[in-house]
Amino acid sequence: MTDERVGRVLGTRDATTRAFRVLVDDDRYLQLDDLVELRTDVPEAGEVATYGIVTEVSATYEGATYDTDTRRIAEEGTLPAETVRTAEVAITRVDPEVWVSPHPGERVRRAVDAERDKALYVDEMRRPLPIGIGRDERPVFLDLDFFDGVKGGHMSISGISGVATKTSFALFFLRMLTGSPAVVGEGATNLRVLVFNVKGEDLLWLDRPNAHFDAAAREGWDRLGVTPEPFPSVSFWAPARARAGGVVVPDASGRLEGVEAFRWTPREFIDEGLLRFLFTDAGDQRNQLSFVEERVRSQLKRWAADLVGEPGAVVLRQPGPGGHTTPVADVDDGDLVVREFSDLVTALESLLDPTDGTDPDPAWTGRVQGGTIAAFVRRLYAAQHRLGHLIGAGESRRIDRHKSQVSVVAIQNLHDLAQRFVVGALLQEVFTEKEQTGQRLPLSVIVLDELNKYAPRDGASPLKEMLVDIAQRGRSLGVLLVGAQQTASRVAQEVMENAAIRVAGRLDAAEAERPEYGWMLPSTRARARLLKPGTMVVSQPSIPVPIVASFPFPPWATRAEEVDHSDDPDPFDAP
Repeated sequence: MTDERVGRVLGTRDATTRAFRVLVDDDRYLQLDDLVELRTDVPEAGEVATYGIVTEVSATYEGATYDTDTRRIAEEGTLPAETVRTAEVAITRVDPEVWVSPHPGERVRRAVDAERDKALYVDEMRRPLPIGIGRDERPVFLDLDFFDGVKGGHMSISGISGVATKTSFALFFLRMLTGSPAVVGEGATNLRVLVFNVKGEDLLWLDRPNAHFDAAAREGWDRLGVTPEPFPSVSFWAPARARAGGVVVPDASGRLEGVEAFRWTPREFIDEGLLRFLFTDAGDQRNQLSFVEERVRSQLKRWAADLVGEPGAVVLRQPGPGGHTTPVADVDDGDLVVREFSDLVTALESLLDPTDGTDPDPAWTGRVQGGTIAAFVRRLYAAQHRLGHLIGAGESRRIDRHKSQVSVVAIQNLHDLAQRFVVGALLQEVFTEKEQTGQRLPLSVIVLDELNKYAPRDGASPLKEMLVDIAQRGRSLGVLLVGAQQTASRVAQEVMENAAIRVAGRLDAAEAERPEYGWMLPSTRARARLLKPGTMVVSQPSIPVPIVASFPFPPWATRAEEVDHSDDPDPFDAP
C-alpha cells in the first residue's frame, strides 16, 4: 500500500457508518468521485478498513465571523485565519463488516490499485465488465451477473433528450458486451441483440467507421480493453415499400446499401396472432374492443387456409370441426381471399358487419353491441392506412435475427401505431422462441428507446403486458431489456422495478426529485442536472452508492455525414 495520504477524518463533525468528512492536507486535494480508504483499530475486532467515495468538497476560512472578514483576510491581511478544505465521503464498504464509525483524526488515503478495486467491489465481481471511465482515468466496472440474468437483469437509462446521450451509452454498453467474450463467458456464444431505431437514421451506420474518431478517443477505449472499431456483425432492416412493377425496397432514405426490407405475410400475421398489436392504445382496453379482438383472432386461425400457388396468401373459408388441414386449390364464390392487409380488412368487415341486413356470427363477435363492432372496424381501417404495407403475400420477408449478432430495425419513418405493431410483433417472436426452449442461453438483448411510449405507467395494452412480462420473467429466459426514456416516472412501475442496472444522464430538475430516482444520493441528484454529454450516473446492486463515469467517443458513425470514406474502394478502379 503506497503512501497516498490526503488528510484526516474531521473531528468537529460526526463520523457515522454512512458518511464522514475529511480535513484535506494543505499539499493534497480531493475532488468529486475520488475514492478513499482508512484503517481503524476497533477494540475486540482489530483493524477495520473503511472505503468511501467523495460526494462533495468545500472550503472555508477558519477564523472569519462576518462576510467582510473575507476581505480583511484575503486582501488586507489584518485578520488571522486559515483556509480549511474538507470533503464529504459516502462509505461504500467496510472490511471486515464491523459497522463502526471511523475515528476522528484517522489518516485518510486515496484508494489506488487493489484498494480502489475493494472500494468498488471489483474483487467480489465474478465477471467485471468495464462500463465507463472514472475520474481517476481508470475503468469503472459493472457486475455482469446483475445484467445477464444470473442474479438480476435488464438496464434502464434515463435523461433529457439530446443531452443525456441515452442511445449513445446503450450502444457503448452493447459494444463492450459484444467485444468482451472472455468476460461474458458462455453467454457470448450466439449472443443476439435487437435494436430498434426510433429516431432519425442514426443507427444505420454502426458498421461504418467514424471520421471524427481521434487518438484521444482511442486512448479511452484502450483503457477499457476493447478494440475501438465499428460493430463487426450487424444487419439492417427497414419496412418494405412497393415500387412500380411490384419491386419491394426498404423504406430508408439515408442508406439503402445493406438494408433489407421486412414485412409479414397474411399467413404469418394470422398464425402469430399479430392482430392484437393493432390495439395497443391504452383506451382500447377500457371497452369491449379487446374482447372482440380476441374472438376475431381465434376465428381467423380456424378459418384461414393456405392458397395453393400463392405463398403467404390465405383463404377465409368456413372450416370443419377440426379447422383447415389442407391448402385450398380452387377459390369458390363464397371464399374470402386475403393477399394484402386491405383484403383482410374488407373480409372482416363483411363477417362482422354484414351489409345485407343479417346479424353477424356470434362466433366472431360474441354478444356485443353494434357500436363496438363499428368501432372495431374503424380501427382496422385506420390500421390499413398506417401499416397496411407491412403485410402482404409473397416471399417471406420477416426479420432474420440470427443472420448477425446485432440486428437494427429502422421504424423511425412509420406511424406511431405501426411502430408499436412492429415492436410488439418482434418482442413476441423473441419471447416465444425463448419460452419454447426454456433455456437462458443464448442471450437475447433488446434495446428500445422511448420506453414510456411502449410501456406507459397508466393504462393497459398488449404491448405493455409483453414488456412487463419480459421485465418480470425475461431474465430467467435470457431475454434482457435495455430500455431508454426521457422520464422514468412515465414508465410502467413493474418495468422500472425489475431493472437491476439503472443509468441516468442529465436530468430535468423536477424529474430528478421524483421517487424513481431514489437510488441516487442527494448530492448525485443535484449533479445530474448539470452532467455533460458522455457522463452518466450508474447504479448497480454490487455497489451501495451510485458511481459517475464517462464513456469514450464511438468509433462507429452515428449519422451519414460522420462516415469515414477513406477506405472505400474507388468506383473508377478496374474490377
